[in-house]
Amino acid sequence: DEPASRRETESAPMPSAAAPALAALWTMFFLYSVCGWVIESTYCSIPARRFVNRGFLNGPYIPIYGTGSMIAVLLLGKLKGTLTIFVLGGLLSCALEYVTSYGMERLYHARWWDYSDKPLNLNGRVWAGGFVEFGMGIVAVVRVAQPVMLTLVRSVAPLTLVLFALVSAVVFFTDLVVTHVGVAGLKSKMDGLRTETGRRLARLRESLPARPELASITNWDGVINLSLRAQLEATTRRVREARRAVSALPGVSGLPTLPQLPTLDEMAKGFSATLSSQERRLMRAFPNMRPTNWRRALEEHRSSLQEALHGVRR
Repeated sequence: DEPASRRETESAPMPSAAAPALAALWTMFFLYSVCGWVIESTYCSIPARRFVNRGFLNGPYIPIYGTGSMIAVLLLGKLKGTLTIFVLGGLLSCALEYVTSYGMERLYHARWWDYSDKPLNLNGRVWAGGFVEFGMGIVAVVRVAQPVMLTLVRSVAPLTLVLFALVSAVVFFTDLVVTHVGVAGLKSKMDGLRTETGRRLARLRESLPARPELASITNWDGVINLSLRAQLEATTRRVREARRAVSALPGVSGLPTLPQLPTLDEMAKGFSATLSSQERRLMRAFPNMRPTNWRRALEEHRSSLQEALHGVRR
């Protein structure tokens, strides 16, 4: 009976009543958040060849990892089948990532990560590869990490556990408030960046001269399919070349001056100058952050530019 009782205790998903329940729950959430920060920062630092503090908050913790781990422990901790834990863990984690992505985009008008270029993605917020990674991670949490976490929590005196939980909670929520206040203006700045980019793309389209001689320029479709940087810079260069060619034709004169469009580098420098220290830190942590609906806006301008060029060819 004693070995069976010991096995039941070891397999229990939560610590025994000897430890204050709330302090134990918070401590596990906090430690899983720290582990998530270590994993995420390492994963992003290696390809970048520099240290990347991959987290929304200043401190070494990422709450989404702590939340996902605790959901898995509470809901999946008693399941026996590893495949079941893998599938359900992947689904729960993807649901959490989707909701987090949507909520942060609504709050700050910015897409913090985007899987639109990945296969089998859902609105660019989650994708199949993430499901596999999350599923494997949840299996590791339930099967490997949680028994170690329980042993650690049970080894700490109740008063020490409560004190650690209180101190870490104060640090965590203070960090949350400081970060939120520091990026309070990010929403309007992202809206401004999107508006300015759209305005300059529209000016580029309007600058195309309606001259049939431009039909001699080939490979416009290649220009259209380039990146945003190439669309602005390469298209502007080609339009200027075409204008020079048209101006050299007999009887052609008086073409209006092509407006000088600042480069994307100039736009980026201007945008960076408006950022607070917290916002700059987040831009370094999430280098692929973009204004909300930026892909749709870019596609609309791409289509508009393509229609204008097709009209020139006709």
